[in-house]
Amino acid sequence: MKTPRIPKPVRWIWNHTAAFIALALIVIAFVIGVRMGTTEEPTVTFHAHGHENPSSDSDSGDTDPQMYTCSMHPSVRLPDPDAKCPICFMDLIPVREGDTGDPNTLVLSESETIAARVETTRVSRYVPTSTLRLFGTIELDETTVERISAYFPGRIETLYANFLGARVSKGDHLAQMYAPELLAAFEELRQAAISAEQSSTMSDIVRTSSVATLIAARERLRLFGIDEPLIDLIEREGYEQDTFTIDAPRGGTITHIDAREGAYVQTGSPILTIADLTHLWVDLQAYESQLGQIRWGQRVGFRVESHPGETFEGRVSFIDPIIDPITRTATVRVAVENPDRTLKPGMFASATITVPIDGKAHAIDPELLGRWVCPMHPTEVQNETGVCSICSMDLVPIKSLIDSVNPEEYMQPPLVVPASAVLFTGTRSIVYTQIDDEDGFRYIPTEITIGQRADDAYIVLKGLKENDRIVTKGAFRIDSSMQIAAKPSMMSMGSEAPATTATVTSRPDGFINGFTDSVNAYLDAQEALADDDLSAYNTHAQRLIDAIDAVPTAGLMGEDLGIWRTNAKALRPSAPYDDIEHARADFEPMSNAIFALIDRFGVPDDAPLHIAYCPMAFDFEGADWLQRTETIDNPYFGATMLQCGEIVRTIEPDASQPTPKHPPSFAPAHDHGGH
Repeated sequence: MKTPRIPKPVRWIWNHTAAFIALALIVIAFVIGVRMGTTEEPTVTFHAHGHENPSSDSDSGDTDPQMYTCSMHPSVRLPDPDAKCPICFMDLIPVREGDTGDPNTLVLSESETIAARVETTRVSRYVPTSTLRLFGTIELDETTVERISAYFPGRIETLYANFLGARVSKGDHLAQMYAPELLAAFEELRQAAISAEQSSTMSDIVRTSSVATLIAARERLRLFGIDEPLIDLIEREGYEQDTFTIDAPRGGTITHIDAREGAYVQTGSPILTIADLTHLWVDLQAYESQLGQIRWGQRVGFRVESHPGETFEGRVSFIDPIIDPITRTATVRVAVENPDRTLKPGMFASATITVPIDGKAHAIDPELLGRWVCPMHPTEVQNETGVCSICSMDLVPIKSLIDSVNPEEYMQPPLVVPASAVLFTGTRSIVYTQIDDEDGFRYIPTEITIGQRADDAYIVLKGLKENDRIVTKGAFRIDSSMQIAAKPSMMSMGSEAPATTATVTSRPDGFINGFTDSVNAYLDAQEALADDDLSAYNTHAQRLIDAIDAVPTAGLMGEDLGIWRTNAKALRPSAPYDDIEHARADFEPMSNAIFALIDRFGVPDDAPLHIAYCPMAFDFEGADWLQRTETIDNPYFGATMLQCGEIVRTIEPDASQPTPKHPPSFAPAHDHGGH
C-alpha cells in the first residue's frame, strides 16, 4: 500500500517546531522581566546582628544615603557605588545599615558573640603579684668574716688550725708563736709593777714616774692584742713561758691560711681567715626592668643544683645603687640563714621573688609593716625594739629603711585587668568594654593608661572603673570587625592622622627593654668566648636564655612578631656547654639571629655596635659576629688569634634598620655544627 505524501510546507513547519518554541519562551521571559523591573517592591537590608529589615520607599527619604567602603581600606567611605578605592583601586562594597548608627560601637547578637568566641570579665580590685626570676651565686657574709693577723712580730711554732674548712669555736687555740718582743714587753710590765709597789715609800717624783711606767707597759700590751685579764695576771705573777698562744676571737670555719709553721710574720701580716658559714649572702643580678619591683626586706626563695626540689629562703639586704655599664644589671644581695651549713659559698642559685604590687606601684612584703629589723641583717625581724642577735646593732623601724612617706599607703588594691584584654598600638593601650544592648551586646573601644605588669595582669591607672565588663578573648576579632565597618579601632582611634594615611606603630617599651637585655647578654657571651672563659660564657648564655624567655611580646604584631619568634629560637643557646669549641660552633647561628633582629628592631641601647668578620673561621669558610668595641675581639679563636678579622660595619643607635655592607652578616650562610 502506498503511503500518502505530506505536503512540503507542512514538513518544513514540523522540522522547525523546537526552534519556534524556544523563541517564544525567550520573548515571554523578556516581557515578564521588563514588567517586574517597573514594579515597586520593598528593599531588604541587614543589621549588624543579622536580622532582615524591610523598608518601603516612603521611608527612604528619611534615611541617610547608602555609603560604600573598601574591604581592604575601611576608612574609605563614598556614596558612589561605581567608584573605586582611591588607595588600592578595588571595587567598593556597601556599608551595612547597622553600621550607620553609633559610629564608635559595634553591636553583635548573642549568637554572633558566641560564634566569635568572645569572652569577658569584670574589672576588679585586688593586689596582684609579679614573679621575678633572678640568678646569682652564694657568697660569704662579709660581716661575719674575720682575718687573724699578727699584732707583733714572731715565728709560728705551731699552727693548730692547719687545714681549710676546719671548724673552730670562740677561744680555741689557733697558733703558738715565739715572739721575743712580746716576751720582753711581758717582763717590762712585771718589772714596772714591782717598781710601782716599792715606790710607795719613795718621793712623790719617783712614785709618779713608776706609776706612769706601769701604765705605759700595760698600754703597750693592750696594743699587742692582749686582753685585760691576762695583763692583770702578768702584772701580778709574770709570764714563765717562751711562746704565746693565739686564740680564736670568734667561732667559724677556716676559709684561708696565709702562713704555715716555721714562718716568721711581721706586725700586721695575715695568718688565718675565719668565716661564719651559718650566715651567707646570695648575690643576684637584676636587670634594669626588674629593679622597680625589688625592695629591701623582700622575701626571696631560691634553689641550688645540689639539692633539687628544695627551696631556701632569705631576705633582700642590699640593692646596688649603681648599674653595671657592661651587663646593665645591679646586684641584689639576699641575707640567708644556713644553720646546718647545707649551702656552700660559690654555689649557683636560681631565685624567685613573688612581689605583691599595690595601687601606687609599690612592692613590699606586707609582713614587715610595723615591725623592727636590723639594717645589716634583715633576717632579724622583731615585733618591738631590741638588738640584733648577730651583730648587736639596734633594731630600727621598717619605715626608716624603705622609700615611703607613709607605710599605711601600701597594699591599696588597684584596678586590675587581664593582660589578654589589652591591645597595644604605638604608645596607646586599648580594651573593648561590653554593654548589654536590646539587639545583643554593644562593644566600645576604650583607651586606658596602664601601670606595672604583674604576671598575667596589668594595673589600670586611668580609663576604667570597677565592675566594667571588658573583653578578654576575641578582642582582635571585634577590632577587625570595627575596621571593616570603617569605625574607630585600635589602629585609628585617637589618631590625628588622616584615616587613609598609613602610620607606623612603635614597638612596646616592654619588648624593647627585654630585647635590650637579650642583646647585652649576647655581647657578654661574645666577650667570654674571646677570653676563652667557658664558665663565664655558660653564665651569660643562661642569662641570654632567661632574657629571651622574659621578653614580653604583648603588643608586638604582624611581621614584627614573626621575625622575633623565628630569630629568638635561633638566638637561644644550648647552654651549658662542656666544650668551648662546641659553644663557638653554636655561636655563629646565634650571631646570624642577632643580626636579623637588629636589622628589624635597631640598636636597642645608646652606644654603637660593630659587625666583625673573620675569613679564617670554620676552615676558612668565614664567620661574623657582633661586638661592642672597635678592636677585633675574635670569639671563634680566642687568644689563639684574638685579633684575626676586620670591622665591616658600624651600626649607630639611631639607625632603625641597619643593613650591613657585608652580605653574610645578616643572613645565615653556612652550618658549621660539625666544626
